[in-house]
Amino acid sequence: MDVGGFPSGAIFGEDTIAGAHLLLAGYKMAYVAEARVYHSHAYTWIQEFKRCFNIGVMHSRERWLLGEFGGASGEGKRYVLSKLKYLARRDAWQIPSAIVRTIIKLLGYNIGRMQGNRQSV
Repeated sequence: MDVGGFPSGAIFGEDTIAGAHLLLAGYKMAYVAEARVYHSHAYTWIQEFKRCFNIGVMHSRERWLLGEFGGASGEGKRYVLSKLKYLARRDAWQIPSAIVRTIIKLLGYNIGRMQGNRQSV
């Protein structure tokens, strides 16, 4: 609560925004390798698009996040290439779906960024 808690009205990423405020206020976050967490989603293509759209809107409305902490830069490209290499070795039939999902995510995010820019003008 020292930094205002979770922001109201955020379309997505309330935890990211609150965490960023905590870091900027001098708090620390820690990676705990021993923590056991299972986090998985079985999103449809439409759900994937909507999720990435919302992330794009959030990044557009909260530009300071990328300014303070930077963007993912080339990490997305490295992740996609790694995933395609993995699928080529294990389950090549999944490659077309992986490519379509990647395009859907990219479109969703970029359209979300544009939509967020429109609403904040």
